[in-house]
Amino acid sequence: MYFYLALLSGVIVTWVPRILPFPLAKLIQFPAFFKRFLNYLSLSMMTSLLVSELLILHKNALPSLDGMKCLAMLPAMLVGYCHKSLMLAVVTGVVAMAILRALF
Repeated sequence: MYFYLALLSGVIVTWVPRILPFPLAKLIQFPAFFKRFLNYLSLSMMTSLLVSELLILHKNALPSLDGMKCLAMLPAMLVGYCHKSLMLAVVTGVVAMAILRALF
């Protein structure tokens, strides 16, 4: 019984802050500067995740690029640009990385 109560509490605590803002945001009229900020927020988050994944950090040296991940990124970016689908771009990147790892 306590397990299911803890599981339900975990689901509520995890999902409510992530899901609740979307319907509430439709009810609120945001200022123009905040709308511009929100337009670039997803792009900046994706860029920071992408750059942190592509760079290899070395102690006492400059970071270098991971060549295999850069190669896998190219078809993923092309598919993402052409189809405007994040899910399809991620699947393409995963498949491209799997093929590259199998070949090299």
